[in-house]
Amino acid sequence: MAEIPLKNSNLLLFLDKNQWINQLSSMEASPGVVLLSSWEQQGASGFQKIKPLVTKLIDLGCKYFVCAGKYSESLHDFIDDVILDMSLSNRNENCSDIITTWHDTDTDDEVADFFLHSTNVSNSLLVGFLDEGSLEDRRLKRAVLSLAESDQ
Repeated sequence: MAEIPLKNSNLLLFLDKNQWINQLSSMEASPGVVLLSSWEQQGASGFQKIKPLVTKLIDLGCKYFVCAGKYSESLHDFIDDVILDMSLSNRNENCSDIITTWHDTDTDDEVADFFLHSTNVSNSLLVGFLDEGSLEDRRLKRAVLSLAESDQ
């Protein structure tokens, strides 16, 4: 797990979406901005497997969820529902401050640019929770790393 320093005193980190429990618990900083992807169609029940991740990130103070991929709008809607449920149950009083976006037609480079430059959370940890087994996620990760390197 390597942290990559960015301009504006942010750090970038990538974690495997399928191994998040161990990796997230060993982190010293809390993610402020998160990149998640959805490349295959699935209903709300299909997203249930990432509900514990989304809930944990909100509890840790995540302020921005950037959803990428062909079916990212559905992922975005699911995350919004989790935020709403947590807010209504008074589980987290900061839910109204959380922003979610989806990027279903953007190129990898456009998503990378948005994730790194448009989320406006300074002094934050930016974390990409991507599936290393997914060709689309590996492409997206390369685009983010390439842009981060060119920013240095």
